[in-house]
Amino acid sequence: MPNDGHEIAGASSGSPNEALFADLSPGTYTVEASAPGFLAIRRRLRIEEGVRALTLFLFMKPESPPASSAVAESAASAADLSRASWPPPDVDRVVPPVQRGVKCHLPQVVSRVGARMKELVDNLQKVDATENVEHFDFDASGLRGRPETRTFDYVMTITRPKKGGFALEEYRNNSTDPAQFPAHTATTGLSALALLLHPTFVSDFYLACEGLGRWDGHPAWQIHFEQRIDRPSRIEFYRIANDDYPMPLKGRVWIDAATFQVLRLESQMVRPIPFIGLTQDYMAIDYGPVQFQTHKQELWLPLDADVYFEGRGQRFYRRHTLSNFKIFGVETTQQIQDLQESYCFTNKTNHEISGILSVSPVSGASAKAVSLRFTISPGQKVCKLIGPGKDINMRANEVGSATFTFNAPAGSIAALANVYDASPVDLVPDNGVAPSSN
Repeated sequence: MPNDGHEIAGASSGSPNEALFADLSPGTYTVEASAPGFLAIRRRLRIEEGVRALTLFLFMKPESPPASSAVAESAASAADLSRASWPPPDVDRVVPPVQRGVKCHLPQVVSRVGARMKELVDNLQKVDATENVEHFDFDASGLRGRPETRTFDYVMTITRPKKGGFALEEYRNNSTDPAQFPAHTATTGLSALALLLHPTFVSDFYLACEGLGRWDGHPAWQIHFEQRIDRPSRIEFYRIANDDYPMPLKGRVWIDAATFQVLRLESQMVRPIPFIGLTQDYMAIDYGPVQFQTHKQELWLPLDADVYFEGRGQRFYRRHTLSNFKIFGVETTQQIQDLQESYCFTNKTNHEISGILSVSPVSGASAKAVSLRFTISPGQKVCKLIGPGKDINMRANEVGSATFTFNAPAGSIAALANVYDASPVDLVPDNGVAPSSN
């Protein structure tokens, strides 16, 4: 607002929380900014003759929560402290309070948080962290047993298949074996759950903005989600004996009103799955900022999670805590480590190369030999994962020898065996190998 004129609205610059004002005359101006959940702020600014560009930073403070919200937050905190009780609360039983009179623009919120999820996928290839798991069994009367604890070297990778999209994989102590967990039941996918807000998946859900609430002192948009009945369930599933059972989800997510980062997500199954005896699945995940080691970019990742499970005669509660993050981003100047427990092949030519990877187990192992046929695009890398249910269906310590036979001259392929104590993969040029469409 100039001293002697009408208000001038800023135009979006394309960057979050930034506005541009063009063609301003020299003079004194008052700049005002307002946002839901924050105190409005005003600053005076003088534009001198000959100044072509000027930047003004406005630091906004969150509003004090209404008394009812403060009570609700205190109650939520108390509930978290005593969360090791059974059963968990239904996400639809009580809607947390929101501020009255604050309008929520759902398409804008979904677009902004979707951009954050896309940023996460686009800038992340591998995360390494320490994961502590505290496990409590419950008996039929709801009494909690003694805790069992596990500590894992946790690795999460995001890869981009040739056909598009992305795939997320988790490893604990270089393995995907569920027997590492107490009760021989693995709880995985904590890093993937917030990706339901990614543009690839968000249309699978009914979304409703309940209003502007608060989480951990931050104003936060409160969004309810539920799996659409006309779309496939792609976010979470149970794997039993190599068969997958999709699980429709519903829940609530708190999205920071200033940064549009996910602060907290609560989810549970829409309905039981009697065919596999699953009657209860509930997760509550808290997220926070984690910083790259190689540059100053920040990504928000899960820091802790509460998990409840009931099925097939089991009933337990788990607390997951992640710390000591080591994050590797995708940069042209940064060397990215290959996937754990894999054979990776790089095509060094400008034409497609087809080949057959043959992997034999060590003597005395129960695993069977594996033969895989695939094609590597010009200049690209293909990795084949090793482990139960993976491309090469044997444990890493069962792998003996590997040979890759391909239809190109010697030196066309670079290979790397990411397998502990395994011999290097043998490369065999053979023009008799037929092209593959896989």
